[in-house]
Amino acid sequence: MATIVVAEAAAGNSLKARGPPAFTRLCALIAEPGRPQGTPRSLAVWCRVQAYRVGDERAETYLRLLAETQLRLVLRPSLRPTDIASSVRRQVRAGRILVAAGLLDDEVVDGLAADIETALTVRSRVLLERPGAATRTFRNRYRTAPWPGGAAEPQRVTPVGQTVRVRSDRARCDLHLLTLVRARSETAIIAAIRMHWPPDGSTADLEMTGAGVQHLPYDQLWATDDRGARYSLDFDGDGGTATWHGVIRLLPPPPPGARWLDLIADGTSQLLRLDLDPGTPEPSASAGATIEESAGLSAAEWLLAAAAEGTLLETWDRPGPVIEPYLAEITSVLTDAGAIAADSPTPGQLAALCRELGVVGHGIAAAPAASIPGPWASIVAQRNARAAGPPPLLAAPVPDVFTPLGTRLPDIDGTGLTLAGLSSAAGESHLHVAVSGLPEPGVRYERGWRPGLSWWLKDPAGHWHMATAVNYLSSTDTGVLWLRLTPPLATYPDTIEVVVTGTSGRLRAVVPVPARQNASIPDRQTGRKGGH
Repeated sequence: MATIVVAEAAAGNSLKARGPPAFTRLCALIAEPGRPQGTPRSLAVWCRVQAYRVGDERAETYLRLLAETQLRLVLRPSLRPTDIASSVRRQVRAGRILVAAGLLDDEVVDGLAADIETALTVRSRVLLERPGAATRTFRNRYRTAPWPGGAAEPQRVTPVGQTVRVRSDRARCDLHLLTLVRARSETAIIAAIRMHWPPDGSTADLEMTGAGVQHLPYDQLWATDDRGARYSLDFDGDGGTATWHGVIRLLPPPPPGARWLDLIADGTSQLLRLDLDPGTPEPSASAGATIEESAGLSAAEWLLAAAAEGTLLETWDRPGPVIEPYLAEITSVLTDAGAIAADSPTPGQLAALCRELGVVGHGIAAAPAASIPGPWASIVAQRNARAAGPPPLLAAPVPDVFTPLGTRLPDIDGTGLTLAGLSSAAGESHLHVAVSGLPEPGVRYERGWRPGLSWWLKDPAGHWHMATAVNYLSSTDTGVLWLRLTPPLATYPDTIEVVVTGTSGRLRAVVPVPARQNASIPDRQTGRKGGH
């Protein structure tokens, strides 16, 4: 049970108690009838919850002063439930920003939010008279923090780079097998399916179902190893109309000594053979790749950088004025709480980015900087060129890219990362990453929301591309993260530069991209077997 201390500085005395009764006394002080709002005694009421870990004192003071401001604004005889919800919501948002910046614990934010809700409920006698009101105010006071993610586990990544071309009179498609990922208790193949619909519209009914394994014309599909063991295949993924991205899990996982796997269709047809490297469980960087490590960003600076990336993403396909009201909130909270240094250039750069993108009503107090970081400027320039050029549907087609990478990166923020593949088709480009120890993504302003990793990719022409997570498939100890590139690739690159930034460090990897393979698995001619 937490210890609550209520101090009245004006009166020079203090009250110490344990548990909910102290909150009742606190609420009585705040709701004391007949005392004008804003008097010294009202402002001096102070409630401090001794949490599991003491946070940054200035950040906690900022949050508590914000709570006092909210109380003064909404305490009036006509207090409504919506007033309470709005006040608590604003308080929690500010608190979650400070938690994500590493300055406070979720317990402090939840405790203070419960204090405000309790005080306002007591002040509103109409709400207090409702059955169970007192119980509800304390119901969610003590909660366990969410699991932040596990430690990085060893993974072995083997580039595959083979394609099964499936030809049908209605649904021709290619099954691209990019990379084989083996972990402690699971083996999976990172894969993609590329549909090639005829332009005459004869497959409109099939296109409505989207790309996926339902278009593979096989009644049975499994794998066997060099010892004759048989493995079932479990397809898991998602996609749009033209491309499906996912993983193919082998059940059960092959033993460590297996030398190869044959992919068998309909009992007798061998589609391809995958060679397995029985080497060490930890992969090394792929041949020719160079990796550099440097210092990362503070959590507060990364929150502003993430806000900039979100703004770039939101405005990419929106040529008109854009309103991003949350930018003012996040910058003001971090600045006023002392999380951002007074001489930090980031708020001014964010204001300058808004000016370049035509974002109105952002409310950032800092003056716009003279310039913005190079990757941001590259996205802005490509956005302007895209708006001035021909419509995307009339632009020259870009060649498809489906290639393995297999480059192991150093762990960052407790997460193991391996660049597993690169794909680009139908106007979308994706970076495929095998991960371990990655925390589940949080929702902005919700409990457990923390800064994630920032991903950027630079092509040989010097153009930067943001890489944002669009799907994450995880199991016991294997995870695959798909990052969509904005803008998509315009050419088939021979090398890519990938920059990953977290709070513990920054990684820069220059990775060679295998040349497009001319040889592939022979086409398999099919009819409409299985209804396709």
